[in-house]
Amino acid sequence: MLLAIDTATALTGLALYGPQGPLAESIWESGRNHTAQLLPQIDTLLRYIGASPGDITVLAVSLGPGSWSGLRVGLSLAKGMALAGDLPLIGISTLEALAYQYVPTPLLVYPLIRLGRERYATAPFAAHERFERLAPDRNLTLSELCAEVDKPAFFCGDLDPATVASLQRGLGDRAVLPSPAARLRRPAFLAELAWQRHIAQRYDDLATLEPIYLGEPVRPQVGSHRAE
Repeated sequence: MLLAIDTATALTGLALYGPQGPLAESIWESGRNHTAQLLPQIDTLLRYIGASPGDITVLAVSLGPGSWSGLRVGLSLAKGMALAGDLPLIGISTLEALAYQYVPTPLLVYPLIRLGRERYATAPFAAHERFERLAPDRNLTLSELCAEVDKPAFFCGDLDPATVASLQRGLGDRAVLPSPAARLRRPAFLAELAWQRHIAQRYDDLATLEPIYLGEPVRPQVGSHRAE
């Protein structure tokens, strides 16, 4: 049984997945309380299906882009559980899992993760005949993204009213958007991608696996100096 952990943003998710598909799923707004809430929620999810921690045989974790603190909590917990239980670990891009959620669609899919300062992480994915990434993750403003999209495309992820309004202003009918309920990032899709890698026995190295932040370094103000 695979446990998937997604703490990339304030929307936290857990999923249990087996050979027949999803077994249980939990999604909630955790804010900055990932550390306090994750282990009790994992225990609750296991009890719901009559399982125990010993039934987990492989772990998956969302690598980001996303929140610095959230990603660190999720990856630290996943690595700790993998070390304690001698379990394999699989890291999955948050954008990849989010785009995979909308297979199949004939449109290009642009998953969005808010990075702050009016910037978003995104990448284009094809999700029609086969699921594939078309470009690396990028850190963009919505205006920069809209300037690059020249045909109808499907947008998903962090779509609050202000983001939706910006996309519609910039793209008009070219911005195809899911309903609010369909925008929810579901960890079962993260688990499904990880399960495919588990079947192929493609695991990550615990020592080298790192989060994907994609943020920009904070630059000092012009004229500022450090006291010697």
